[in-house]
Amino acid sequence: MKNIIVFLILIFTIYMAVSADIGTGQENSELENKLHKVSGKEKVDILNQLGSFYSNSNPNKSIHFCNQALTLSKKINYQNGEANALKFKSYAFWVSGKREKAFEYSKKALTIFENLNDKKEIGDTLNYIGFYYRKSDSFNIALEYFIKSLKIFEKLGSTNDIVSCYWQLGNLYINLKDLDKALTYFQNALKILKDSGNEKRMSIFFHNIGIIYQKSGKYYKSLEYFKNALKIFRDDDREFWIAACLSNMGKVYRSLNETNKALYCLFQSKTLREKIGDKEGICFNLLYIGDTYLKMKNYKKALSFYRQAVNLAKKINANIIIEEIYKSYSELYRAQGNYKKAFEYYRQYSETKDHLINEKKNKQIAELQEQYNAEKRTKEIEILKKDNKIQKITRNAFVISFILVIIILSLLLKNYLYLFSFWKKQKYISQYRIMEIIGTGGMGTVYQAHRLRDKNKTVAIKVVKEELMKDENNRTRFKREGTIIDKLNHPNIVKIYERGEYKEKLYLVMEYLQGKTLAQKIEIEGKIDIKECNHIMKQMTDALVLIHSKNVIHRDLKPANIILIEKDGDPNFVKLLDFGVARMEFQTRLTRTGFLVGTINYMAPEQITDKLYSFAGDIYSLGIIFYEMAVGHHAFQGDTITDVVEQILDTTPVEPIHSRSEIPKELSQLIMQMLSKKPDQRPIAEVVLSSLEGLPPIS
Repeated sequence: MKNIIVFLILIFTIYMAVSADIGTGQENSELENKLHKVSGKEKVDILNQLGSFYSNSNPNKSIHFCNQALTLSKKINYQNGEANALKFKSYAFWVSGKREKAFEYSKKALTIFENLNDKKEIGDTLNYIGFYYRKSDSFNIALEYFIKSLKIFEKLGSTNDIVSCYWQLGNLYINLKDLDKALTYFQNALKILKDSGNEKRMSIFFHNIGIIYQKSGKYYKSLEYFKNALKIFRDDDREFWIAACLSNMGKVYRSLNETNKALYCLFQSKTLREKIGDKEGICFNLLYIGDTYLKMKNYKKALSFYRQAVNLAKKINANIIIEEIYKSYSELYRAQGNYKKAFEYYRQYSETKDHLINEKKNKQIAELQEQYNAEKRTKEIEILKKDNKIQKITRNAFVISFILVIIILSLLLKNYLYLFSFWKKQKYISQYRIMEIIGTGGMGTVYQAHRLRDKNKTVAIKVVKEELMKDENNRTRFKREGTIIDKLNHPNIVKIYERGEYKEKLYLVMEYLQGKTLAQKIEIEGKIDIKECNHIMKQMTDALVLIHSKNVIHRDLKPANIILIEKDGDPNFVKLLDFGVARMEFQTRLTRTGFLVGTINYMAPEQITDKLYSFAGDIYSLGIIFYEMAVGHHAFQGDTITDVVEQILDTTPVEPIHSRSEIPKELSQLIMQMLSKKPDQRPIAEVVLSSLEGLPPIS
């Protein structure tokens, strides 16, 4: 997978080139001259065209034209012009690195288009927002926007827009390292373009398909597509694309050990890139030429080109390229037997890579925080609007409301006085008397209690830890726990009776359960009886089906959060607990910067690397629990957290059937599917439940 990051940069550069190809300098000049001769809507449309034209090459100029279009659109009440100005302005902000503004303006544009019911523009704006999320590495959210956009364009029968969606989806699946799906979308686009005879656009897809085949090791197939693309690029005299294509062909020839052809293509590409001033592209060419000489064991020339590459990369601050060059340096010295220098450069490569990852994460976190603040500001504005409406309430209505408040306060005071009479003797939370501690967890302490007016009613009360109460995020998460569980009515999910705040103590009242956790059962029994396993698995999965149907992600599934009680003669009746870190899908993340939610042994790979939480993450955690029940130990075992994390990211556990022969083959395979490293290869909860119910009878 060497150079995968390089490939992603190339894709982004290609996207910019495609976007920039919509107009020429001459057209821009003509449009600017025309501005003085038109007015009204026509003037807005021209301003927006100019905003679109300059969004890549001169984002500040683009924003200037878009602002003029916005001002005029509002003045003449031209909503379509206003929305387009916001859309093009968002992209100009994206190019200039102000990503939070890109999200803000594109979503405002989407709202206006939705109010206008302009399907074409809705689909186009969804594509913009999906692109922003993809470049922010929020791939699952990006996928949702692209799919929505594609469905709209398919209904409209807009083939050009469908092709654009296929382009975006193909690039997204490249980001997800699912080259097969990327290839499918690019090929679908190519078929449409062949039918329409659009050779110019076809060439881009030829080029990308060539890259995918190159990454898949299908070099001759890759060359076939590159040559088709190169012919069209040369016919149109598109120097940027010719250089890109030649560079990739050089890499393919190097992989085929045809080093002379590789050098010929790479030097041609370098010459073209020097002509058009593509310094980043020149860096890549120098690196690839060095790699080719390394393959030829001409170490002196390889070193010379690596030095040229790193010097230029440092001048233009191309850290991703520097990372790749350090790796090549390490391989060069290792080939020469100089292991000391090989190690030094590999360490520099590793440090540069770690720095880039941390930089990327910090940027993501800052963007997410900014998005959260923007949403918060929007809500505050809505609250202010509601307050203004309240001020318009008639005097009679105000009097009635005031009387109701007095009555409610009187009732609350009476209840408070009743409770206060007991306070000196015993501890109370609201209308409950605390009896004893049941247990403690990361968020708080759980007590056994009973109602003051009904001592026979035993409940469990969870109270947040005092040291966490000052943290507003923790208070919000704790209050949200009850709100989420209230939506979930299922026999295998703990029942919630009440939630609130009493004397600055946050509390949650739930049904009192007597039993043992699944973690305790595994610890005592080790491997659980297969029939019992299947019974427990079905209940857990059935509960998860409901949870996901309500758009809730649990995010902390583990044996310690599953209690087994005796009910109706069933000693293994499941109750799923602790939604303290649960999250509604699309809900703003409230965890602290850099804080991983969940328990490491049960975390999916994408939760660790990208902090992405989805339904697929819950399925992975459930699969780990199933594995532990069936085999009697964790799927990933290590002496340190680092060891466990490395195994989660890079190691496939031994299939359960190889550790325990009596496990049905179908169950063993199901568990391994649930533990897939790729989220989109895991089955959904309904499929897991159906598979469990379809297992052959277990004696």
